[in-house]
Amino acid sequence: MTRKQLLKTCELLYASYNLPIVCFDEKREIVQFNCPYPGYEAVFRDLAKDVRGDRSPSLVSGCAGLYGAVVAKDGKTLLLIGPFKNRKTTDDLLASLIHEHGLPWEELGSLKSFLAGIPPISYNKFLSFLCLVHYLINKEEVSLLDIFHAQSQNFGVGEKFAEEILKDEDFAHGTYFLEQRLLHYVRDGDAEGLAAFFKTIGQSPTPEGKLADDALRQAKNIFIGFIALVGKEGAIKGNLDVEQTYQLIDLYTQECERCISVSQVNELRYNAIMDFTQRVADQKHPEAYSNEVYSALQFIKSHTNRPIGVADVLRHVGKSRSIFMGQFKKETGETIGRYIIKAKLQESKQLLAYSDQSISEISNFFYFSSQPHFQKAFKNEFGITPLVYRKKKRKS
Repeated sequence: MTRKQLLKTCELLYASYNLPIVCFDEKREIVQFNCPYPGYEAVFRDLAKDVRGDRSPSLVSGCAGLYGAVVAKDGKTLLLIGPFKNRKTTDDLLASLIHEHGLPWEELGSLKSFLAGIPPISYNKFLSFLCLVHYLINKEEVSLLDIFHAQSQNFGVGEKFAEEILKDEDFAHGTYFLEQRLLHYVRDGDAEGLAAFFKTIGQSPTPEGKLADDALRQAKNIFIGFIALVGKEGAIKGNLDVEQTYQLIDLYTQECERCISVSQVNELRYNAIMDFTQRVADQKHPEAYSNEVYSALQFIKSHTNRPIGVADVLRHVGKSRSIFMGQFKKETGETIGRYIIKAKLQESKQLLAYSDQSISEISNFFYFSSQPHFQKAFKNEFGITPLVYRKKKRKS
């Protein structure tokens, strides 16, 4: 796209949506100012200094709210869009804008009128608009999920802007059909389809009912109710073991209560739903397994946090050691004892990734004989220590 075409596209977008769009060149000089209040130019200039050139689209936080940044592929043009207002236009907010950006006090009335005139849209629609602009400028498709994951952990999008999200369209209850589709993916163990579904609903989000006045409590309440629904109506109906499902519901509920920001809750919700779906997929009854071996596998996976041994498995399936040990090894390629250890190690990855429990506490939770034994077994199985695995998952 030529510079002339890009500027014309921005002009038409502004005329259509009334969201200010300001274009900068590679030297961060304004080349087009689609904004009804000329005095706001100083604000856009200051915001442009905070934009990284290697990420598009991205978000920039300002006094008046949230701004979107779209960088052209050639790196020579920056578009700043916004603000998306996440707070009321109070006298304190106006004073902060004037002080931070050196605006004249005599233009207080014009500044207030400008902010009041910005069209009210939801947070998700604002992100969707950024995706549209990026697509038109760079011919590259991105989703809301891409923008969410691209943000720095320190930016705290969910916590800063959740207040406005809670007001989206008065939270009309329109989530039923989306829930049913999501539960369908969980019941089928279709993790790939679920990931694609999350991207799809990101393009046209549906608001959820208001459950609390506080943004963080709202997010936690939604999580707790929904994760129980996913477990009972999704995972259990997908034949995941009932006891294992309830243990997971309890685990994720406890982890949710430890979250200190809305963004952490939202991230945990995504990971928990994907976890349930993958577990359903993993326990699907392969044709290669006999009913007895399949029952043993289910018993082991649902008792990873119990001090079970070979005798407990044999007692569960009602078979003698001499008959069943060989059958189990033939069908799974593992001895029963080895499979128990592997199941515990696989479960431990979830606690390492999504909980704040210490290595020692996790070792005790899965009844390893000692922390060194757990660490050695984990490294032998996955090639890295539990601590390194936790750091890698937290970083990613």
